Amino acid sequence: LYNPSEHLAVDEVIVLFKGRVVFRQYIPKKHKRIGIKIYKLCDSLSYTYDMTVYLGKQRQLATKEITSTHDIVLQLIRRVEGSGHKLYMDSYFSSPALYDNLLEHKINLCGTVRNDRRGIPQEIRPKSMKLKKGDIVTRVKGNISVVHWKDKRDVYVLMNMHPPPLDGNFRDESGRAIKPHVIEDYNAHTGFVDKSDRMVNSYGIARRTWKWTKKLFFHLLDMTILNAYLLHKSCDGKMTHKKFHEILVRDLILQSREANITVSGVSRGRPSSSGAQLTQLEVKHSKQWPAKGKQRRCRVCSINKKSRSTLFCCKMCDVALCVVDCFEKWYTCVRV
Repeated sequence: LYNPSEHLAVDEVIVLFKGRVVFRQYIPKKHKRIGIKIYKLCDSLSYTYDMTVYLGKQRQLATKEITSTHDIVLQLIRRVEGSGHKLYMDSYFSSPALYDNLLEHKINLCGTVRNDRRGIPQEIRPKSMKLKKGDIVTRVKGNISVVHWKDKRDVYVLMNMHPPPLDGNFRDESGRAIKPHVIEDYNAHTGFVDKSDRMVNSYGIARRTWKWTKKLFFHLLDMTILNAYLLHKSCDGKMTHKKFHEILVRDLILQSREANITVSGVSRGRPSSSGAQLTQLEVKHSKQWPAKGKQRRCRVCSINKKSRSTLFCCKMCDVALCVVDCFEKWYTCVRV
């Protein structure tokens, strides 16, 4: 039901995990260096349209001509091929062979590339050509162009969606190198996956655990919640990301509580305290009455960051509450 935007990006993210697992990865350039690696395809909204988990050496479609990264990209784009999308990627994935292959699937590409990739001209590599700051050198073969631009260091860009820039030295009045249009376009669209990862971790529900299955499950659940929020936002929804999380949690707990009630109205299993917390009750129709028990901290005062003890609690729910004010607030106010 969802059609991704014209511009897409492919990249890898790390789910932080320091326990034992065979396919744990270490990527020193990432903010989270150790964990489980996931390859993602995201659009301009940061919606995760497709993804795959790295489970070790995988060469399902790989041959002598197709590398493992080439194979990964082919898996990720299988649902968007033939629609004329523009795909951005970094040097980990880019290669001339991949660009030729994806152009057959009507997908245009742009991305940085390593200068030692097979198919990159020898004459523009650092050993063959020394550039000054601001220099641009372009080589074209068929529909593919490779641009060598010198700023503080050498940058190589492979593309088949932009017109090749002119060769020469381009600097402003202060001597700073002027970015070619292809570099600006790449910088504007290549961060979709990183933005998605930041949003996923903004209100993450995962906690410390030595079970990699739990860690991965909760990350995928966070990713699903983000996708649902982005769908809501794409339909002109005004809710914030945090508020969307709160309402979702509340509704799921209410549904779970209703599902545990049998036809006769008797609750099966241990009664859920969280369900009682989220339901708005009218005191005159309820069976919540105060009873005297052990001295404990009042639940309402604790939520309001007040240290106050009470001898009274709810007879049915066994929740410690002050008789004055707190008891009424607990059962007449909607809490999240």
